[in-house]
Amino acid sequence: MRLAGSFLSVFGALWFIAGVSRTRTMFSPAPLGATEPLWQRVLIVGAVIAAGAVSLLGGRRLRRRGRRHSVPVLRTMADAKRGPYVLYLRPFTSDVERAGMPHAFSRFRNVGGSLVDTSTRTSEERISRAFGGLARVIAVGQPDEALPLLGAAKLYLPLNDWQPTVASLLDDARMVLLSAGTSDGTLWELRQCLRRRAPQTLLIAIYTDEGEYDAFREKADPIFQEEADGLRHGRGADWHPARLPACPPLSDPDRVKWLPLPRGYIRFDEEWTPHLIWLDPTSVRGWTEEGRHRRLNREQLAPFMEAVFQGLWDVEDAADQADVGRCATVAGLESAVRAARSDGAEGHTRLSLLMSGTGRFLGVGEEEDADARQLIAHAGGRSPFTIPLPLQMVEEILRERRARGAVDADTLQVEFSPGGRIRGVCHHSAGQQAEELPVPADESRTGH
Repeated sequence: MRLAGSFLSVFGALWFIAGVSRTRTMFSPAPLGATEPLWQRVLIVGAVIAAGAVSLLGGRRLRRRGRRHSVPVLRTMADAKRGPYVLYLRPFTSDVERAGMPHAFSRFRNVGGSLVDTSTRTSEERISRAFGGLARVIAVGQPDEALPLLGAAKLYLPLNDWQPTVASLLDDARMVLLSAGTSDGTLWELRQCLRRRAPQTLLIAIYTDEGEYDAFREKADPIFQEEADGLRHGRGADWHPARLPACPPLSDPDRVKWLPLPRGYIRFDEEWTPHLIWLDPTSVRGWTEEGRHRRLNREQLAPFMEAVFQGLWDVEDAADQADVGRCATVAGLESAVRAARSDGAEGHTRLSLLMSGTGRFLGVGEEEDADARQLIAHAGGRSPFTIPLPLQMVEEILRERRARGAVDADTLQVEFSPGGRIRGVCHHSAGQQAEELPVPADESRTGH
């Protein structure tokens, strides 16, 4: 379908250009020997232009339809949590609009833009590309859709029991991107984010206009006040959460021809103070709409996103330090392996290893320290999890680390790629940074 759509798009573009170029000579005097009347020439040129336009639009739709067949579908929670991920939460009612990707070439949506804009990416696809450097982007799919929408990997939840699953996904996500809305489900998700997430790991995306955003503010502010006691932890009795900021006016409302999608973002610092970036296309200049769009991203959005990512990295550094005091040493892991061997375990016997959310080896077994788990969650890290590895593999890891200079007091950590692939295992020495593992040049970000 994607190949056929590409062929139709090229074919339609050539016919459309040929038809438009023919209009320049359509009303010229007919050359000697030509017998076609004017109405026939007009009809032929109109048919060529229409055929090109239909082929071009049909090819774009076919390409997009074909890509929907290759969207990753996560069958279980274990598949979703295999590696780091960014959780994208949005109201299902917005899917139709954002799947259409309204263009930016006129004051009226879908007027001529589909013939000019060759991109078939939806807004969710653009989000997945923007945040794909952090981790896989996961979204909840509509239960009754025949094919998943383009963009994030889809996880389908039961209709009557979706809240516990979403809460579990919120706990372990590397970052949460919440689309602003006034539905009951979106407001519940906002409340859970305030309870379960560090402030720097939450980003609110605004796709609505000023009026709908003001309605979201009016419903979100009481939630912040109701959750103030939990948010006040470690900030003093006099601390109160700040209100979400109002959207600023456009610099030049009279010259607006298009509005970006999304309209803006809200990030939070460590004090839960919101910072709004409202994308203003009237404040940038350029020769073309595409050029103005790139300049808008470069001048307004890029600095804001740098602050978002820096806040996330600061939180993860704090979570990593919270893990350090609980890590198992190389000598401790070797002792656990010898104990398993003495109990009759064979090489293929799976050893249950407790891992921190940052990939550190915490020990052998499935017991979890509730106080330490709460400390890590408050610091913003992923909750500890257990992975079963063959005993022989654990022994090989320990031997390889010893060969690279690891001593008894060192600790081990798994290194992941942005797409969730395991790159290898490194060791930490006391007071020193872990060694850096090389990143393969062709490493894919789509696997896990």
